[in-house]
Amino acid sequence: MEYVFVSFKEDRTVLADGKKLGQTNQTLLIVKGHHSFTLDGLKNYRPEKVDAVIQETTALSPYKIEFN
Repeated sequence: MEYVFVSFKEDRTVLADGKKLGQTNQTLLIVKGHHSFTLDGLKNYRPEKVDAVIQETTALSPYKIEFN
């Protein structure tokens, strides 16, 4: 398993490849590989989506994604 940390100014549901992954501002578990990340709800954030290859992460060093 791999780890991502998705930050946003408020708590929102994180979508990975269109499926619910968890909440923003928490370390989340995900399978290794290429994923597209977005947030659920209003599209009041940038970038619109983040595409990333998630690999070689740890709970203490997750892949970081920031939405503004």
